[in-house]
Amino acid sequence: FQAEDGIRDQPRSRGLGDVYKRQVEEAALRDAMTSWLIAPSGAGCVFAPTISNRVRDPRPDAVGIRHTGGQHRGDFEVIAVHIRQSEKRFTSFSGEASSHSIHADRIYFACYLPTSEFSEEQISVALHLGIGLIRIDRDLGCHRTVPAPLNHPIAKARSDLLYQLGLVNCQLCGVVYSSSVSDDDALLWNEIWADRFGRLRNESVYDRRYLCPDCVRNIRNLSQRDREGL
Repeated sequence: FQAEDGIRDQPRSRGLGDVYKRQVEEAALRDAMTSWLIAPSGAGCVFAPTISNRVRDPRPDAVGIRHTGGQHRGDFEVIAVHIRQSEKRFTSFSGEASSHSIHADRIYFACYLPTSEFSEEQISVALHLGIGLIRIDRDLGCHRTVPAPLNHPIAKARSDLLYQLGLVNCQLCGVVYSSSVSDDDALLWNEIWADRFGRLRNESVYDRRYLCPDCVRNIRNLSQRDREGL
């Protein structure tokens, strides 16, 4: 449109500004979910690692690791969360969330619903797909509407997800820990095992097992006791 004064009207841009706004909102929702995952009143997780680009599809928007073994076992659960800014395409997004069943023990679909609740139909869909529902309100508070049932993921897929998140599983006590926070753990290379399955090439092996710092310390203490004849 050419104005009379010779100045052309500038159309309102809806490009980068809207994209930036959406990115900020998505980051805020992820932060809210991470806080809920580690909060005792939320999921009570011991880890909520950052999701990097190295995590392969299906890539969750948030992940928490919850210890479930009590004082006598190192059992844990992987909780994956699929986050969306609205309930539009709810069924499709719920299906995407359920794809995390290959590597997570519990799956949640979190929606930003500032002024409403999940409908009965939406709850029915979640129950059918075996996923939990979390409503994020206008103040970014997280409310668990449907608890996620226990899933049975593919063991290798779960281990791969943990490794992509920078976490490993101790082969002795079973706990999950970050291998980057301490030099007191142990990494074992299983050459005989790799050779058995034809994975030993040019004396190089990638089959590995981990021992957490606690188990390494306990083994050293036992070894020291044996040497001292105790």
